[in-house]
Amino acid sequence: MRFVHVKSGLSRHVVRFVASGEDRFAVKETTVEIGRREFLNYSEVARRGIPTLTPVGVVVRDEGARTVRTRIGMQRQEVQTAYLVTRLMEKVIPDSFLFKRAFSRENRRRIWNAVIDLFVQLHANGIYWGDASLANMLIQFSTEHVPEVGHRTRLQAVLADAETVEIRSSLSERLRLADVELFLESMLWTEADVVASGVVRDPMLTQADQEYIIRHYRERYALDEEMRSFELLTHIDVDRVLGTFEFEGTGKLLLQHIQEHKWYLSERGGREVPLTTAAEDWYSRVFRPVCGVFHEHGMMDLFPERTAATLYVAIMEHKYFMSEREHRDVGLVPALEDYATRFSTHRKAPSVIGAIVGALTSLFRGDPWAHQDSWAR
Repeated sequence: MRFVHVKSGLSRHVVRFVASGEDRFAVKETTVEIGRREFLNYSEVARRGIPTLTPVGVVVRDEGARTVRTRIGMQRQEVQTAYLVTRLMEKVIPDSFLFKRAFSRENRRRIWNAVIDLFVQLHANGIYWGDASLANMLIQFSTEHVPEVGHRTRLQAVLADAETVEIRSSLSERLRLADVELFLESMLWTEADVVASGVVRDPMLTQADQEYIIRHYRERYALDEEMRSFELLTHIDVDRVLGTFEFEGTGKLLLQHIQEHKWYLSERGGREVPLTTAAEDWYSRVFRPVCGVFHEHGMMDLFPERTAATLYVAIMEHKYFMSEREHRDVGLVPALEDYATRFSTHRKAPSVIGAIVGALTSLFRGDPWAHQDSWAR
């Protein structure tokens, strides 16, 4: 066991970093009660799939007896110090080092988006933080798997202080917003400290930033509720097989498409097909094959900020507006071609679009199911 030097931010507690073989740990000095509560909080937050420090254990050291003053006089009392041990995370940026980098508007937005995502995950799981601040987070470069796309690198905020965490069955909107507003307030305190120390001179949290965080938090939370509602109705795991919804109405539009698929299946089979069965069939016969063509022929390269699900929805919306304009169902292949031609500036767009149109036409040609989703029209 040896002490190691690690870049870290400010902390109210004494925190030391140690290594044992290839493993590295953070050791936080605290009280027995708080240490044990924080260990349990970390464990439950991690169990729910939310990015947080990994707790290892709590070590308690007896400090002997001391004489302390109480309401009934001087008393001898046993004193104990606790040490909360967590596994050290790699590739993280403490808050104090964020401020020393180019804290441009674009970089701030990336950080705020990571913070918002963490709040949404916590609150959707009934978890109230109570002491949210950048000092109590770590910002990590994370590689995530995006269904039907591949891997992408993004910033991820990690909960790094769980002393005040409260886990409930659900949170009211008032309590959720209070958590976010406390974070904004803490940013103003932090800014005053780092400006006074000369680390930065420009404001870190502008009025526009505050409005951005509140507005996007509300939007992301509503979108998360839409995703969970979609999952309950269809039994489709959005995060695992579709990719996180990025725009309001995504679930509604996908559900409408599945409902149409359900109608076709019921008509063809002469009996009512359950929505969950239709959703499974739609995913395996329509969505996944189409996204496979996207992936194979480079469609996602034309729209790198999209997921397969959001691109699929965007093309469907484009098809709807084209059909309304032309007073006929134009078909999704022509809609895809028109959408990609209009909105992609990638130099390889013409060849990619041609390959995708040809692949989709071949995929559904002669397929009795093709008419259901207008791909072959």
